[in-house]
Amino acid sequence: MEAPLIARITEGRGELSRAFGLVADVLLADPARFMAGSVQEIAVAAEVSQPSVVRFCRHYGFNGVPDFRIALAMSLVANSSTQVRPFLEPSMADKANVNTDKKKAIAAVALDLIATDRTVILDSGSTLQIFAGHLRAASGLTILTAGLNIVETLWGCRQHSVIMPGGVVRFDARALTGRMLEQSLANMRFDTVYFGADNFDAEEGLSTFNEDEAHQGAAMAGVSKRVVVLVDSSKFRTTSLHRFCAIDRIDTVVTDWAVPGEVVSTLRGHGVTVIIAPAPVQEV
Repeated sequence: MEAPLIARITEGRGELSRAFGLVADVLLADPARFMAGSVQEIAVAAEVSQPSVVRFCRHYGFNGVPDFRIALAMSLVANSSTQVRPFLEPSMADKANVNTDKKKAIAAVALDLIATDRTVILDSGSTLQIFAGHLRAASGLTILTAGLNIVETLWGCRQHSVIMPGGVVRFDARALTGRMLEQSLANMRFDTVYFGADNFDAEEGLSTFNEDEAHQGAAMAGVSKRVVVLVDSSKFRTTSLHRFCAIDRIDTVVTDWAVPGEVVSTLRGHGVTVIIAPAPVQEV
């Protein structure tokens, strides 16, 4: 099993080129700064060029900075030494720039599931934002969401009744969270909650980076008749995040063409309906 990303960077620091070593030093000295900074800011701090920062991320097998930082956050959670580190979470901007083709395919296929719904909860993730874009042309629904990005996407859709519960703003996630939100949900009932996912264990269920968000997710599932998860294939992994929705509570998973066969078999073995979005047709 491959070592967590943070361990690979730490242990391999001495073998890096001068430029990559300088970027690694900035990252290891202050992971929070690396997670939150722009490519330009990281480059200035490391005294290297911006392309060097991108190449550093690609050196570890990633397409660029956004997916590198998501993996970095996962590895910091998984690494036992992170107990003394501050909690770090990928930004919505990073999440939105990873696996966009798969997320678009998933959102398009998932639209068919809305046909039997009248009242729904929409999670605040990047895949759900794309899904919400499809709902702009849908018949009227009552939609509750804690996602500021979802409200922005649905802005002006007067056929829908859009509800925002109370809560504390998480600026990087562009969402509300907190126990005030859970209290708002207590006396409400919905047909379906549509979740995205930071992490999906096919045996254990859904988990997220943020503890408050986990409480919120559990509350959303608790007031919904059906749980649907829209999740790209990169999210199927086992990590010590905050779990909030057990596998036996999930009705349907919509994922993409790259999902491992063993994951599909495991999910179906738990009674979960799995819908696989096909790969887009390549133009000749």
